[in-house]
Amino acid sequence: MTGAKRHKLSLPAGRIRRAAFPNKGDNAVKRIVLTGLVLGLILCGCGERSLGPPVSPEPDSEASPAVSAQPVSLPPEESSSPQEPVEEDWRLMLVNPDHLLPDDFTVELAMTSYGYEVDARIVEPLTAMIEAAAADGVTLLPCYGYRTREQSAQLFEKQVSRQLAAGLSQEAAVEEAKKWVAPPGTSDHHTGLALDIVTPEHQVLNHAFAGTPAARWMAGHSTEYGFVIRFPEDKQEITGITYEPWHLRYVGEEHARVMREQNLCLEEYWEQLYGEGQA
Repeated sequence: MTGAKRHKLSLPAGRIRRAAFPNKGDNAVKRIVLTGLVLGLILCGCGERSLGPPVSPEPDSEASPAVSAQPVSLPPEESSSPQEPVEEDWRLMLVNPDHLLPDDFTVELAMTSYGYEVDARIVEPLTAMIEAAAADGVTLLPCYGYRTREQSAQLFEKQVSRQLAAGLSQEAAVEEAKKWVAPPGTSDHHTGLALDIVTPEHQVLNHAFAGTPAARWMAGHSTEYGFVIRFPEDKQEITGITYEPWHLRYVGEEHARVMREQNLCLEEYWEQLYGEGQA
């Protein structure tokens, strides 16, 4: 078509003006256009999406290793119920004016070869102690063991009479007698755990006995067999009884050792273990 004439398309000026965006209503048209663009983007899926497989973040080389959660142990709640009283060791039974012998107290007694009864449970340590003393050339001679209330009453009355004969008043005689013989119901001998021990060369219960080999041996070795001097010389104000180097009391080896190391009489030791402050 080389010979064809080219025709120029002529449009009226008014048609060109109508094809341009009219000035009136421009804002409405813009809103329509923008709305269409937004809808197109949504339909094309232009939201938040992953463009590839998820990438794990690199671990922080300085971060602390993960610690697995462990159950937390909470301290036990304090019980509001009162504590149960500590059970008293039978070997430490305390009988004195402040701790009277219970009315229902009973003890299984055994006769020793010396003719005196004691708690059957202490025959073995008593025998071992006497034999050990004999091996050291010392003779121990038990002269009293278990004592009933009636026997204590008789001995106490005799002591009161002795003090009266010495010129004391009735009241003073009774008080002085208590230092030498425990009134019935308050005697250590009621327990069956106490013995008076002398020696053939000195069979009198007086302070002079302290100078005998038997008294010195008992003071130095009786704790090895569970016995202690029940009424020490330096504890008279606590025990209320005059010094009795002949009076041994079984408390068990472990207790005897502590009492000796800490220089405690039975009243003091008992208070530490079972006193009101320990309940």
